[in-house]
Amino acid sequence: MKMPLQVDAITHAHPKQIIAKGEAVISAGSSTDMAYYLLSGSAKSQVKGIDGQSFVSGHVISLVSFLGLERYDSDVIATSPCEVLVMPRLLIEHHWSDEDSTSWVFACSMAADAIKKHQALTQDYHMVIA
Repeated sequence: MKMPLQVDAITHAHPKQIIAKGEAVISAGSSTDMAYYLLSGSAKSQVKGIDGQSFVSGHVISLVSFLGLERYDSDVIATSPCEVLVMPRLLIEHHWSDEDSTSWVFACSMAADAIKKHQALTQDYHMVIA
């Protein structure tokens, strides 16, 4: 998912990671105190070995999880060599708050609602299969 984020001199001051194809960009259970912006390459989320959402250059990886959870809920694996910009949560929060003081709270609330709905649908689906 793309986010209106200007990757400028401020964000370039934060660390970048080079990640090889097949390596984890994010591991399930990692704290969401950092956001991962994909500068180049591609990645895909995986839950219990099942492929999920795809990410390409310009995406904040697992943005909904970053906004709505305390910990990332799935592994994200590089599907090509990746360059990832790692930014602290407070930087993202301040960036959004500069636009509108309520936008950060609104974004986090929307993400939490989306996660709850997805979890309910997933739980109902697994009950039908069982």
